[in-house]
Amino acid sequence: MGVINAIIAFVTLPAIMLGIIALVGLLLQKKPASEVISGTFKTVLGLLILGIGTGALIAALNPIQQLFQLGIPTSSKLITFVTFDEGVVGAVQSGNIGNIGTELALTMLFGYIIHILLARFTKFKYLYLTGHMIWIHAGAFALLFHSFGLPLWQVVLYASIVDGLYMTLSPALAQPIMRKITGTNDVAFGHGQTSLNMVCAWLGKLVGKPEDSAEKVKVKDSLSFFRDMAISISLIMLIVSLIAGIMAVARVGSAAVEKQVSGGQNWVVFAILQGLGFTAGVLVLLQGVRMLIAEIVPAFKGIGEKFIKGAIPALDCPVIYPFAPNSLVYGLISGVIGQVVGMITLALIGWPIPLPSMIAAFFASGSGAIFGNATGGRRGAWLGGFVWGFVGWLMISFAYKFQVFGNLSALGATSLGFTCPDAIIPSTVIWLVAKLFGV
Repeated sequence: MGVINAIIAFVTLPAIMLGIIALVGLLLQKKPASEVISGTFKTVLGLLILGIGTGALIAALNPIQQLFQLGIPTSSKLITFVTFDEGVVGAVQSGNIGNIGTELALTMLFGYIIHILLARFTKFKYLYLTGHMIWIHAGAFALLFHSFGLPLWQVVLYASIVDGLYMTLSPALAQPIMRKITGTNDVAFGHGQTSLNMVCAWLGKLVGKPEDSAEKVKVKDSLSFFRDMAISISLIMLIVSLIAGIMAVARVGSAAVEKQVSGGQNWVVFAILQGLGFTAGVLVLLQGVRMLIAEIVPAFKGIGEKFIKGAIPALDCPVIYPFAPNSLVYGLISGVIGQVVGMITLALIGWPIPLPSMIAAFFASGSGAIFGNATGGRRGAWLGGFVWGFVGWLMISFAYKFQVFGNLSALGATSLGFTCPDAIIPSTVIWLVAKLFGV
């Protein structure tokens, strides 16, 4: 197990993995030593900078999430939970109840091996490189088959096959839209929201035209500051953060908010700083994306030419943000609205309610809006963000209510649920088939 654990630890370090891929790609192309060293280090640094930006985003979003949790009234008749993929997988893996931690680790290893083989010997020449998504989906599929009461070897076998197929086919599904977004075929989409993003792209065709792009929106000179993504995102997040703070103060009082969330800091000042901190994280993240893309795409040519002919790297969702910053903002706004409408709907039908997630509103609805904009312009962007928030919340609640992944609370993931549609949708189909056959 020591060797396996070392390999797994290696796979979960995407910066190192991408750096080695860049190194091998450049060496296969017989690039000069200076270019090899520069390309390798810049690839690693690009992903590390991206990670720092993402960490800053989450550090700013988590307190806003806490404010929303304090501000939303709960009762014995209303079940609420937090939708957070990393929280679910981390909790069940660390608990390792019923050997689920071992099953997860082995699924991640063998699932990726299957993915590599499929990429090598089929026409789907994509290499899935989003480290935390590799971990999350391995965990989701291992949990699914574990819930059927299967022995360890069967859980790992079936989960690895599903996992390998997912990592191979999902980038292929999104690539036609990715070509529209980026204008090239150099980068693929490697994130667990592909299926719902494609729904957003399909709906975009029905409501608008791609030439009416949100990126072409012109504003009056007096409002020209909105063209600056840093300013527009700052204003939106300030509003969101202050609303969360007002809701929390209205329900539990300013003293409780400052004690439980802000660490004694005035809640208004705290909310403002969290909103601005979010924007700072976005700017750092985008700098990392630019550096990563500039280095990994040329380096990948070596891998594609030597091992997987025509290979395309499938990377995390921020790779598309620089191509459609206006759509990203549209998705953030409409995604929050979609979540709220979804929560109201779930309350009316008595289903468990996922608490608002600014992380999902930005990363998921933002990406859904970019996909919608690629096919339906501004209308597609607005609708894409809303649909992701609304449909996503219903889907997340369904998986939690009917325990598609088993009893997560019994495995240590108390009041936590999965978010990624690429984990929930195929798992729900398999779960329904299993129910049909009495498993």
